Amino acid sequence: MMRTHATPFRQQGVSLVVTLVLVVLLSLLALYGAGVLVLDTRSAANDYRTKEALAAAEAGLEQGYSLLNINRKRIGSSGLDANDDGDVADATDSGWTACAGTETTAPCVAIRADDRANWSYLTINAGLVAAPTQGGSFTLFLMTPGSGDSNQLVYNIVARGLSADGTSQSIAKQGAYFYPLILGEVDTPLAAASNIPLSGNYSIITNSNGGGSGVPVTAWSDSAITPGGSFASCHMGEFDGNACPSGDALSKNGLTGPDLVGNDPNFPADLFQYLFGVAETDYQQVKNQATVAADCSGLNSATEGIVWVTGDCNPPGDVGTADAPVLLVVEGDTTINAGDQFYGLLYMFDPSGGTPRLISNGNAHLHGAIIAHDGVDLQLNGGFVLEYDADVLAALSRSASNRGLTRLPGSWSDLQ
Repeated sequence: MMRTHATPFRQQGVSLVVTLVLVVLLSLLALYGAGVLVLDTRSAANDYRTKEALAAAEAGLEQGYSLLNINRKRIGSSGLDANDDGDVADATDSGWTACAGTETTAPCVAIRADDRANWSYLTINAGLVAAPTQGGSFTLFLMTPGSGDSNQLVYNIVARGLSADGTSQSIAKQGAYFYPLILGEVDTPLAAASNIPLSGNYSIITNSNGGGSGVPVTAWSDSAITPGGSFASCHMGEFDGNACPSGDALSKNGLTGPDLVGNDPNFPADLFQYLFGVAETDYQQVKNQATVAADCSGLNSATEGIVWVTGDCNPPGDVGTADAPVLLVVEGDTTINAGDQFYGLLYMFDPSGGTPRLISNGNAHLHGAIIAHDGVDLQLNGGFVLEYDADVLAALSRSASNRGLTRLPGSWSDLQ
């Protein structure tokens, strides 16, 4: 029987086909791998740009928070008066723009559609902020409900972040609100967590309703209050413009009237917490909201807001005004010079627990109140007058300068 053998030519043809098939398969695999690599590269690039845009938006939120804090007095019903010249017509200023209920762009998209028309926004000029250090850019907005009145306390900070190439964006929002730094009621011209020896030549005009309607309070303490020297307290109606007349005095040397509320079991254990709402040990929270100075040489009648002095305080003249008073916290001694006027609240606070001195050597006049956190050494002579002034204290509480700014918990969100 004869055997049939494949010719060499036929064997070579099969090998060629197999080789071609393998080459095609390998080519397809290479193309597939290259496609996967391109997709991975594009995905990584898109992810990077997205993160870059979000980081830029978050940088905008941080700058917006600082800008809002710094400009708390410059935001009014017309807009942001960034250069504080009385108008919003300059390049760095901006006016309010009302959101429409149908808007779907930044910043209005940060508000629920059913509430959007109740909000207005400021577009912050790029010259007031710095570019993100990590790349990208952002546009910053401040929003508030209502007409943008400076009395509004709630704000949304909205930042629209863009990647460096402008192909990716992220809109982030952070809620913030202003709260009054003075939380405790100041119902007495003088309060101290110590004995108060009221000796010297001075007068205190009482709060005629400090303990309720028709119940005067002149001094308040957890310890004894002892009048002596030429001290006298009286109602404003009895004050003759220079001093409390001895014959009409509520309290004076040898007479401790009901207006001196000493040894009070209800006196707060922590005066700092009573006034500011945070414990004495956390005083840095309030100090962070203040203008901090080593002394009082820079204080004058144009000074307002909260000023924290780390040393002794000897102002060169008047401090504050009746309409724009000062909350002055002093860690050292305080001297009020002859003829000078002080408008506001003086809080004497030595974190080390020392006993600061309050010194006056002339017809100085303090309109408002004095609170001594621990003890106080009163060296008041020359006809000093401490006048409880409810209007000054009310203006102090209302002042935008005496508000603290904080973030609304849980209000951060990434919208896009």
